Order: sequence, then C-alpha cells, then structure tokens
Amino acid sequence: MTGKIYSRPVIPILVSMMLGIACGSWLPGHKVYAYFVILVCAGLILYFILQRKTALILPVILFFAFGYLSLQPWVAPKLPSNHITNFLDLRKWRIVGLIDESPIIYKDRLKLILQIRTLGKDKDNNFPVTGKIRVTVRGNFPNLSIGDKVSFTGKLRSIRNFKNPGGFDYKKYMAFKEIWGTSYVRGKDLIVIKRNSGKGINKTIADARNRISDLIDNTGEGDKSAVLKALIIGDRNSISKNLKEAFNRAGAGHILAISGLHIGIVATVAFFFFKWTLSYFKYFLWNGLTVKVAAILSLFPVFIYGLLSGLSPSTQRAVIMVTIFLMTFLFEREHDPINTLAIAAMIILVVHPPSLFSISFQLSFIAVLAIIYGLSRIRIKSKNRKQVLFQLWKKVYLFLLTSLFAILGTLPLLMLYFNQVSFVGLLANLFVVPIIGFIVVPLGLFSVLLYPVSVYGAAWCINANSELLAKALDIVVWFSNLPFASIKTVTPTYFEICCYYVLGWAALNLFGIHYENAGEKDKFPGGTHQLYNKVELKKQSAASRRKKVLAVLIVVIIAGVADTCYWFYNRFWHDDLRITIIDVGQGSSALVEMPEGFNLLIDGGGFSDNSVFDVGARVIAPLLWRKKIKTIDTLILSHPNSDHLNGLLYIAENFNVKRVWANCDTADTIGYRKFMEIIKKKAIHLPEFKEISRTHIINGAQLKLLYPAGDYMDNNRKWSNLNNNSLVIKVEFGSKSFLFPGDIMTKAEKELVAIAGDDLTSTVLIAPHHGSKTSSSESFVDSVNPEIVIFSSGWRNRYRFPHPSVLKKYKERECRILRTDSQGAVTISTDGQSLEVLPMIAVSHEIP
Repeated sequence: MTGKIYSRPVIPILVSMMLGIACGSWLPGHKVYAYFVILVCAGLILYFILQRKTALILPVILFFAFGYLSLQPWVAPKLPSNHITNFLDLRKWRIVGLIDESPIIYKDRLKLILQIRTLGKDKDNNFPVTGKIRVTVRGNFPNLSIGDKVSFTGKLRSIRNFKNPGGFDYKKYMAFKEIWGTSYVRGKDLIVIKRNSGKGINKTIADARNRISDLIDNTGEGDKSAVLKALIIGDRNSISKNLKEAFNRAGAGHILAISGLHIGIVATVAFFFFKWTLSYFKYFLWNGLTVKVAAILSLFPVFIYGLLSGLSPSTQRAVIMVTIFLMTFLFEREHDPINTLAIAAMIILVVHPPSLFSISFQLSFIAVLAIIYGLSRIRIKSKNRKQVLFQLWKKVYLFLLTSLFAILGTLPLLMLYFNQVSFVGLLANLFVVPIIGFIVVPLGLFSVLLYPVSVYGAAWCINANSELLAKALDIVVWFSNLPFASIKTVTPTYFEICCYYVLGWAALNLFGIHYENAGEKDKFPGGTHQLYNKVELKKQSAASRRKKVLAVLIVVIIAGVADTCYWFYNRFWHDDLRITIIDVGQGSSALVEMPEGFNLLIDGGGFSDNSVFDVGARVIAPLLWRKKIKTIDTLILSHPNSDHLNGLLYIAENFNVKRVWANCDTADTIGYRKFMEIIKKKAIHLPEFKEISRTHIINGAQLKLLYPAGDYMDNNRKWSNLNNNSLVIKVEFGSKSFLFPGDIMTKAEKELVAIAGDDLTSTVLIAPHHGSKTSSSESFVDSVNPEIVIFSSGWRNRYRFPHPSVLKKYKERECRILRTDSQGAVTISTDGQSLEVLPMIAVSHEIP
C-alpha cells in the first residue's frame, strides 16, 4: 500500500498542501495550531526515521499545516503601525510613492500600482508609510514607467466588495496581490518627481517589453497588433472586448494566454537549433555531450521568453515543466509527465501560495492534467503502424484528442468562472492553433531577435505576421458568429464539479482502450503456461478494477440525480416567496422569486459608464447564475436613470427575458438607447404602459402596479420628472407584503397616498430614492407603516444617502433598519405567515 501511494510522492504532498492553503483562506488566523502540528509531525517523522519505520500519513499532515501557514501573510497579516491600512478613508493626503509595476492603459485611464513611501498633509509635513495601492489616473497623463517616483493629492480608499451571496471576494483578490487601497487622480495633478534611471532586472525587462510593444504598435494595427502583443509579451490589455468575446465563443481563448503551447515551441526550436549547431563540433560528438549541452542552452531562450511574457501562472507552469523535461536529457532519466506537473505546481505554490486561487493557475494545470491522463488511457489500434497515412492520421487524431481533453478538463472551471461553454472549440482549434502556434508565434519571436540587428527586418516580419494573423482572426470570428457557437451556463457548485471529474475519471477507466494494436495478442507464443497465468491474473485484476470503478460511477450518478432534484425543487418547486435586495453599490436592484419559480428582476443598479464597471455582468448575472436562473419572466425598470437601468443591459442581452415593464419616460443616454436596441433585437415583449394590468396573481402571490396612473403623461404635473414617475410595485404573499417605490419623491408620494390609500401598507419597505431627504415624507411613511425598512445605497456615497433625518424618522417608528452599504444584500423569505430576514452581515455598522 505504501508503495502505491508514494509511487509519485509529490502528488499526495501537493494535494495536502493545496488543501492546507484552501483551509487557510477559509479559516484564517490560527497560526499557533499550525505551528504546533508542524512541530509534532516533524518530531514524529524524525522518530520514525531513526526507528527505520514508515511514517505514511505524517508528511501529508505536515504539508497540510505548512500550506495553511504559508497563506497567512496574505489573509491574516501582521501589518506595522505605519502601514497604509491605518490611513484609509480619513482625508486627503499628499501621496508620494514609486511605481511598482508597468502601468496599464485602458481607454482614457491609466492604472498603476504604487508603493507608497510617504504621506503628508502638505509638502512640509509628511511621514514614512509602507504598503501598495492601485491608482487610477484619468484624463491626460504623463508617460510613466516602472520605478518612477510620483506624487499627487488624493484620498486613500479602502477596497470593498459587493456583499452578495457567493459573490466575488475582490478585497481578498487584491490582498493576494498585496494591494491594500485605491486612489484616483487627474492626469494633470500627477507630478513626476524623479524618473527611474536604474538598470535593475525589473526595469530592464520592462524596457524590453515596452520596446517590443512599440515596435508592434508602430508596425501592426488594431486587433492584429493587440493579439501579437498578447502572444509575444503576454500583454492582453489592448485586445478589444469584442475580440476577447469572439475567442471565448470560439473556444480558442487559451491561445491568447502564453502557456505550454508557446513555451514548448520555443523550447523545441531552441533545442533542435543548438543540437544541430553542436553536431559540427567534434568535442561534443566524441564525448556524447551534444544532447545534454543543447538541453542546457535551450533553457536560456525559454527563461528569456518567460520573463518577457510576464510570468503568469500558466507561463510559470510551462517554464518549470519544460525545464524539468530538459533536465531529463542531462540526467538521462525517464520523464514522468504527471510527476513533472506536480513538481511545477509545488514550486509555484511554495513561492506564492495565493497562486492556488488564480484562474490562470487552475485552468492551466487542469488542462495539462486532463491531457496527460486522458491520453494515457487511450491507445491507437492498427495492423500496420508504419504506413504513412496511419502516421498522418495518428497526428491529427492525437491533436484532436489533446484539444478534446483540454476542453473537457477545463469545462466546469469555465462554467464556474465565465459561465460560458463553446460548442465549436474542437473544430476552431484545429484550424487556428497550427496557424498561430506554429507560424505566428515563432515568426513573432524571430522578429524580436532580429530587432536589435535590423529594425527594418523586424518590421517586415511583423507585417508578414500580421497578414497571417488576420487569417486566423477571420477564422475565429467566423466560428464565434455561428448561432450555436456557445451558450451561457449556470454556475456549478463545488460538489457538482467534483462529481464531474470523478465521472470523467470513471468513464476513462471503464471505456479507455488499452491495446497497442489488433495483433498484440499474437506477440506471445502459444502453449506457454507461465505467460498464460500472467495474462489471466491481469484479466482478473482488470475485471476487479472495473467493478470498483463501476461502483464509483453508480454512486456519482446517484449523487448527481439527487443534486439535480435539489436544484429543481429550489428553482421550480418551492412554495415560498423569496426576495433578494442586491448590493449593487449606489443604485437599486431586487430579485423576486415567486412560488414555483416565476422570477421578477426590479431594476439593475449600474454606474454611468458600463465600460468602466458593468454591474449587470459583474454583480447581478453571477448572482442569478449561482441560483441556477437563466430566465427572467418579467424585468421591471422603475425609471431610466443609470443607477437603475444600466445593470439591466447585460441581463436583457444574455438571459431569456420574457417581458419588460417600463413607464413612458425616455432618456437621452447611451444606456437607454442600447436597452431599447436589445429589446428590439431579441424581440422581448414590451407592452404599452397603459396596457399593463394593475394586478397579477402569480402562483398564489399578488403583484400590483400602484403608480403612476396609466394616463400620467396626459396630466400636466409641473413636478413630473424621471424620479417622480418611477413605477411603484407591491408584492403580497399571505399576510406579508413588500413595497418597491423606486425613486419617487415627496410630490409623487403625496399623489401615491391619494391613489393607493390603505393598499400602501406593507411589511417591508425598500426606502424610496435610497433614503434621500427629498423622499420618505411623513404621510407616506405613516401610510406604508413598515416593520422593516431597507436602504439600497453605496458605501459613503457622494449623495450621503441615507440621510440622517430619514434614518431618524424610521427609527422613531421603531422600524428595523437594514442597509446594503454596511450589511450587504438582504435575503427575505416568507411562507405568507412568518418572515425570515438574512442580511449578508448580521450586525449593522453606523456609517459616518
């Protein structure tokens, strides 16, 4: 048993370390226990070594504790008193710091990572601090590079999450990058104190990357130059959103990330070039050093390319694996791909434990593992293996299998992180990978090598490369435009992902082909009793293994059926009413799940510019997908202000929206025009406002449209505006009711009270206009008479919502107050009699 477990000793140690890192992220702050476990395990291992006994499980426990401990500097750091975390959200500071990474230009903004050196109230009063922040520079900004010393005046802001169930932990993501705050500054207010004139390794690499980037920009154009920069120096920031989406829909997005394909090509070309060159030197031939020295020399271009490309986790993995592979030539040992993969992962995690949570790390290693294991279970059968046609067919077949296993291996992770599956990836890669992988990348790297010698020659290579790349991009776009190219998917749970991989393992072991060719049984001469017994034992062992695998398969299928039934109940068969007031920052959005799965989405939050941050894509859609929701039965826009509308654009475009409710108001904004275009393009039912029925009975719940009146546009109301014309929605279920008044203000509230009367009374009120002092009038509050009031607003927003006078008004009436800015999303469920209210953060924190 010991031999079987430790036949690849890195694997159990790696798995235990990964589990330790994951536990460290989930339950941080218990370093004392981890140190104790490490001390005990180390002592016991030493004891067993002295006693010459096997310590089977102790190394696994030891590395689990080591993994836990290795992550603590990021999740439970002990920061000094002069760290920037102690100066966030206080006031404006004069900030002085060094640019820590190469700045990234995105449209009219520049993003840079700044290592802060000093803070001060003015030029004369400053003090030293430590810590990194991300700075966004808007408008015209100076040309900056890594190591430059800059200063500006601005606020240090803390990094905050949208606090929704299962939402992305942006704060932890930035902590893993050791970034603890953010700041904003106009380009004209950013002062360059001193340019970096040093020649350190980081500066040298950054300068080389910049020169190559400039060469490509000056020679190529548009999408072609952007993709070339991604393939050569790993800079994907210039690739347009539409082109990225085209690659993803075509299932070829992996090509844009420098990984094993690119590093492998560099290593192969370098190895054969050096081997060919060294073969002309008798000394290396006579001493049998040609292959060994070629392997060593090949490491240099591999390392240089890795450094130029930015060393992302996928690049790190590829460089390490290629290095280990080349070392096998040096030490003349057989190469074990799975063990090599495990060693690469171990090295990366030891150096930087947070890499475990990197999407690039996970996709890269899972893809390679799926390829290695999948191909190990498949053997090609042929009677004549020397035929040219067979060899050609074998190469194509292996290429297709490699792509297939990579696609299947990464499928659940792509669903988890991107909620998209491509159906044309196998065919698209068959055409695109040979062009980009075997022509564009080598020619691009050759142009980089040629650049110091001949700028003209390098420019010619880039131009030729651009033409070839244009053909590949045309293929990608053609595949992506197919109507069945890809679909958006719901988000799988970790349990479902585990079931998927176990199912794949079982299928490969049950149906994998293990015979080299059809005539293999004829290799053995008949009548050999000993050989016959060995064959019979192998058959019995295989039969026993198949039974065990089949048992695992049955268990997984049963678990999958149970999981499916659970989600069908949770999605379509439940008999309660569920409401989620979503944390969308400064805005409003609510998901209403009626009994038996009928869904309403009331508003979608949003910022003024979706290109900066799309609330619909980043916040609302992931929440819906986690709930296994792909259909919105009714999408309600209370009024066309950006903080209610812009988050709905992505939902309308990417979900199955059956109908839209909106009033008669329009807005001369990009967001509103695009919203109407999407409705028209997807043929979503948009009834005339006056034709919408005022009361709807949906599976035992009532949906009421209380305001405005159907003919409100005909009334001459001087106070009429977008806010005051907001739709007011009431949802009733049993004795419980919920009121969504949009952004109505005092005048509209007065009219609403006159129209609705006692029908306004509600158990839960979503505070009108985010708690503005221009709303929540005395008569309105008395008419609603809520037990619970929920304020949907952004943390420390510039409007200072909710206003203290409004909070006081509801507190005086002994209402329970909940706030999305401090408590996150609020989830409410009711059976019509009782009410369960669960904010993401249970205890409210007063916001000054």
